[in-house]
Amino acid sequence: TLTSVLLLTAALPSELGTWPAAAAFRPPSSESSVLKTQPQFMAWCPDGWVGYRGKCYYFSEAEENWNNSQRHCSVLGASLAVIDSEQDLDFMLRYKGVSEHWIGLWREQERETWKWVNGSDFNSSFPIRGGGDCAYLNDRSVSASRCITQRNWVCHKADAYTDQKSATQGSRELKSF
Repeated sequence: TLTSVLLLTAALPSELGTWPAAAAFRPPSSESSVLKTQPQFMAWCPDGWVGYRGKCYYFSEAEENWNNSQRHCSVLGASLAVIDSEQDLDFMLRYKGVSEHWIGLWREQERETWKWVNGSDFNSSFPIRGGGDCAYLNDRSVSASRCITQRNWVCHKADAYTDQKSATQGSRELKSF
């Protein structure tokens, strides 16, 4: 790095050889192999979204019922958040703050199977408190209530890197935000 070059120049001038001083401080040319091998910076998540474990999360500031929250996520090319792991749940609970947020877990009616918005069945990896049909994050865990209640919501979608990896197996291209 340039800092290393400066330190070496100051500390060990005799060990640098007979290079002209200007050469030690010249930035690499555009044809440098260093520049060819370094990846260019790219935002993996859109502005206003937070990246975590291959996903981008959007935590709303507005409140809506569960159905409208899912519509808002769809407009953004996402869905209400699906919780794949305990780490994802812990992250969302920490990041969301004090507000309650809808997630993508629902059921047709009480005593029916909980489903995620992606169509998969809920595997009971965490308890759901309450008696409603739509799930949300409260201050410590996941609860359920009537779907018409107004709450904030959290959307998620694959980050651009994860999307790019899956694009190599399909026809999608890297998304730019």
